[in-house]
Amino acid sequence: MMRIDLHRFLSSALRCAAILVIGLAISSMSACSAHHSSNSNNSDVLPVSPEAKADSDSQSDRPSYDHDDDRTLKCEQLVRNPPGIEEIRRTPALGIESREIRIERTAESYRWVVYRSRGSAPDGWRVQSHLDKLKFDPALQFLLPDKKPKYIAYAPSLAETPQDSEQMMSMAGSFGQRVGTFEWNGKHYTFSVSKELPCFPLPEE
Repeated sequence: MMRIDLHRFLSSALRCAAILVIGLAISSMSACSAHHSSNSNNSDVLPVSPEAKADSDSQSDRPSYDHDDDRTLKCEQLVRNPPGIEEIRRTPALGIESREIRIERTAESYRWVVYRSRGSAPDGWRVQSHLDKLKFDPALQFLLPDKKPKYIAYAPSLAETPQDSEQMMSMAGSFGQRVGTFEWNGKHYTFSVSKELPCFPLPEE
């Protein structure tokens, strides 16, 4: 009897010890897992440097032109150094009228505006009666087969200054390939023709 009781006691003690060891092992594994998870979460969140934050803030202040990055770069180039831009149209007598178009800063971005020079009509149009002296090739009349106005962008043919080069890039990037040439004040220019103005809202009449 005494031996049987002792045997039962030892068997019961061994089972309790085994359960205790398993329990401690599980608790240790859970703690390690929680610690590893905490470290992983902490490693995923990187501190933002003041320089990175400042750059992000400056980018958020930039005017937005288009969701396409390439288009945005071209519009920014156009703002920095725009080519000369004129809106042209035919007169009933098959002559040419034009008015200068410029870029104006707004609260959120930029817009196109009509520049009203001295001697022009209230809406900016002016009859161009001396186009033959500018030696347009091809003649502007051939670029206006109907009565719909178009926009002509022009820049120097040869870059003599950094600004000349920038204007050539702006014209090519935003108005497409050149279609002709002309001369003004002894300097040669190339020009492109477009049905629309790029990047910004059209001028208000």
